[in-house]
Amino acid sequence: MLYEVAVPKFAEGARLITLKHWLCGKGDKVDAGVHLAEASTEKIAIYIEAPATGYVSELRAEEGEKVKVGQVIAILISESPERG
Repeated sequence: MLYEVAVPKFAEGARLITLKHWLCGKGDKVDAGVHLAEASTEKIAIYIEAPATGYVSELRAEEGEKVKVGQVIAILISESPERG
């Protein structure tokens, strides 16, 4: 199964946030609810969490990149990449 990790709505009217730091890497196993990335604006900082347990298949945003609310920034898969 494939899971999209999207930037959550974090403040009323806010549309952009800067991805500061990835806390995981491609191929890492993560559990649901674990922090995958840290992001911030001038006023707030948030953590973006894994929506499900799985393996990081893709990171679609670079550290320092401005990302939009709802934008898919990572893909998780339920099977280990080694197993296919």
